[in-house]
Amino acid sequence: MSFKTEQARRLMRLKLITQPQVISHIEMVTKKAVEIGRILREKGFDVDLELIEMGGYLHDIGRSVTHGVSHAVESGKILTKLGFSEALIRMVERHVGAGITAEEARKLGLPVQNYIPETLEEKILAYADKFLESEFVFKTVNDEQVAERKDVDYGSIEPTLDRFRKLFGQKSPVVLRLENLRDEIENLINCKRECNT
Repeated sequence: MSFKTEQARRLMRLKLITQPQVISHIEMVTKKAVEIGRILREKGFDVDLELIEMGGYLHDIGRSVTHGVSHAVESGKILTKLGFSEALIRMVERHVGAGITAEEARKLGLPVQNYIPETLEEKILAYADKFLESEFVFKTVNDEQVAERKDVDYGSIEPTLDRFRKLFGQKSPVVLRLENLRDEIENLINCKRECNT
């Protein structure tokens, strides 16, 4: 882990110290994103592993402000204030779903701009984030029922796709974008060695 990546990890833990489930999610997403990045690098793709790892650690730092869809924009604001690179800021802003169009952003009350992942690193992070589905475990604490979020890595994004299909409809633009992202990344992962030549 580079010094910059270690600083990103420390910042994430500091900002989200009271949210251990979010920290766990972030660490799982980071591990998955770096794993995918390494596979693609071995196949000859020019992948910035440090950027992917930093993006993994910082993609949900905006959850220190909100857990709504705007958490990605909040992540970008935090990183902008701290002087992080534009590439990293764009990466964290574009990880939600398979991206958000400018029109969708307007409807959601977000700053109107394109939040669709464009670079390979942005796509890897968005894809890795969809491997994890939250399950809620209910338990009794001080005679009260409380829900605890637990992220589960199902080994594919299919459970997330199924949830999106139920929420948005089988052929909605959101679902089609996520299916396209899945197909693109999985085709790169499954291509023969040195497929980028």
